[in-house]
Amino acid sequence: MSQKVCVERVKVKGGKPYLGDRDGGPVYSDDPGMVMEWLCDAWRCRFNQCRSKRRKYDAEHELVPIGGHVTDLTCSQARQACPWLGAVPTLILESAQRIETVEWYANAKRRKTQRKQHQRIGRMPRFRSRKRGPLSFVCWYDGGRNACYRQVNRSHGIVAITGQNPVGRRTGGVRWRVEIHVRVSQSIRPYTSIIVNWSERTLVFSNPPRPLDVADTHRIIGIDRGAVHQAATSGGGLLDLPKAKLMKIDREIKRRQRAQTRKAKTAGYGNMRDYLKAGASKRYRREQTRIRLLYRRAHNITADWMQKTSTRLIMENDVIVVEDLNLAGMTRAPKPKSDGHGGYRPNGRAAKRGLNRVMRRSCLGLLETCLDYKIGLLDGRRMLIRVNPAYTSRTCAVCGYCDEENRESQAVFRCKHCGHTANADLNAAVNILIRGVHRLSGMDDARQTSSVQDVGSPLWMSRATLVCEPRLAPDGLGGIPRL
Repeated sequence: MSQKVCVERVKVKGGKPYLGDRDGGPVYSDDPGMVMEWLCDAWRCRFNQCRSKRRKYDAEHELVPIGGHVTDLTCSQARQACPWLGAVPTLILESAQRIETVEWYANAKRRKTQRKQHQRIGRMPRFRSRKRGPLSFVCWYDGGRNACYRQVNRSHGIVAITGQNPVGRRTGGVRWRVEIHVRVSQSIRPYTSIIVNWSERTLVFSNPPRPLDVADTHRIIGIDRGAVHQAATSGGGLLDLPKAKLMKIDREIKRRQRAQTRKAKTAGYGNMRDYLKAGASKRYRREQTRIRLLYRRAHNITADWMQKTSTRLIMENDVIVVEDLNLAGMTRAPKPKSDGHGGYRPNGRAAKRGLNRVMRRSCLGLLETCLDYKIGLLDGRRMLIRVNPAYTSRTCAVCGYCDEENRESQAVFRCKHCGHTANADLNAAVNILIRGVHRLSGMDDARQTSSVQDVGSPLWMSRATLVCEPRLAPDGLGGIPRL
């Protein structure tokens, strides 16, 4: 969890920080821009020093340093080897070492999982670059030792980062303080560290996740996830992303990408690879920066929707049933098959790429991830059940008849046995709900012959005992079992 705020201005108070030696003499400055860039460069330098200890396999399958040179220094040794790091706060240098370690081992674990699941292996982590990445640094809060925040008024606050100049370099003063003035829209929760992005003038408070304040609702719900409708509930609701905003951003991205292509053709290059190898123009790089910001805006819109939707589902339901989807297998493109004459037979790879693009844009796994970690903080007051998704979109929720022809199209479901007609996603959500009820009652292998008439009605659940009692629908057909 995190809280992102905008940086309005920066002030340097107290003494002048020692920024290193230049032209044979020490350099002191209280200019906010120089001081912030100095902190960002120091954090990146310490991060790359820790990264230089990592090793990779070369062409002869021998472990060699990833950069060819190892800088194995502690924080104290790094201050002596690089005098311009002498005045950098310790909690900034220590955060670089910790973040580098977590990033490296998380990547190693991810690559191991990708290799085990026969997926494409991601690249190894690289050094932090001043040109490729933003100017940023991290500072631990550490119980109030540094990066302390205080509220000034209703919408403004100040984050203070303190430090002191090393012995022998205290002409500009001993102690100094950088005050980062930020604009806030809500109260700042307890945090463990701050992340300052000086390129974008933003500051992020890293908050430990806190549990939701929930009450017993005695309801259970089934959720079917898809690409057209991001979520369909067993109560008859369709939950969709703000597609109008996302489509507008997508059109703007395509327009700027076409502008990049025109710049490459105007320069006389037939493809983008040769153009980039020769060196892109400033206008091309400016367009690339804007495209990157548009992608980030679209991702933020999607993540915001997922967080709010998952919170609402948890607040309104005691038990949430979802499909146990293999998303990596669903988005894997089919392998090309040879036609025996040096070519390949058509196997729908182009159509599959389009479907994969839509599925990745929908972030099918993000909703389950949000539900999982939020429910994990509630100590058993909520439950997330994963069920087998096989044939949920082909099975009739009323009579239980399963046939491929029941699904006439993406949105239309019409049972060939009883004539039940409904939205295909809503019908699948009810089937998921029924499987979740059978899982709770210990009847996973039981034949699902119960019909569903009032799918929006709540299922009353007793936490002491789980007893299945058949409940009749108004027309005499068997309804969803009451728990």
